[in-house]
Amino acid sequence: MHLTQHISFSYHYSMSILLFLTSLLLICSGVISIDVMRYASVQYSILYSEFVDSQGNFYPTYGYPLETEWKSSTATAGWTQGFFPGVFWNIVEYNATREALKRAIDVTTPTAPCANQTDSHDVGFVIMSGFGNAYRLLKFPEYLNVIVTGARSLATRYSPIVRCTRSWNSAQGFLVIIDNMMNLELLFEASNQTKDQTLYNIAWQHANRTMYEHFRDDNSTYHVVEYNETDGSVIRKYTNQGKGQKSVHDFDNYISL
Repeated sequence: MHLTQHISFSYHYSMSILLFLTSLLLICSGVISIDVMRYASVQYSILYSEFVDSQGNFYPTYGYPLETEWKSSTATAGWTQGFFPGVFWNIVEYNATREALKRAIDVTTPTAPCANQTDSHDVGFVIMSGFGNAYRLLKFPEYLNVIVTGARSLATRYSPIVRCTRSWNSAQGFLVIIDNMMNLELLFEASNQTKDQTLYNIAWQHANRTMYEHFRDDNSTYHVVEYNETDGSVIRKYTNQGKGQKSVHDFDNYISL
């Protein structure tokens, strides 16, 4: 066994043991959902302090169990920045204190510029995790404006020929990944609130084409489908992050927020 293989094996073995012991501890402790939310509230109060100390530039993205520090980005960089405010809105829904509400608003507001991004499909879950939940709970019209703006930005990535929204920008081919399904909520919500049928049609067409092209007979999926953007035909189906070409993702590589 090569050294790199040995390190990889040792790491994954350690992670498996850690996850097993954690699960066993939770089961034996009789942990219930309310305890989990209390724990999350405490943990995210710590992360909020880091957010404040960084003057609003700390947005945790992912972390490794054997490391003590989060990897982080900013409010408008990357693709995970919406998850941070999303958790705070979950905490507000669990226990709507004045402090919890302030924290949720504080970490959500800086992500608003993401709604204007037309160079990424991630705008869907970035906006809906934060502003989507904020509007669902508070019904502030300014939050709806961000949702609608984000939906219209995402709609610019739609191809009526391919009948999908583009995932990754590429020099050749029209790339659509299965993850893009998470962005359709933004289109459906904006359509529902504004009665914009075009946004609904884009989301429906994307979902329908994805169901037909990405899913196999056993209901597993391809990660990437590359389309010909001239005629809409499929060029190839493959993975960009999985172990093999028929895999979707290799989630063992990281633990996301």
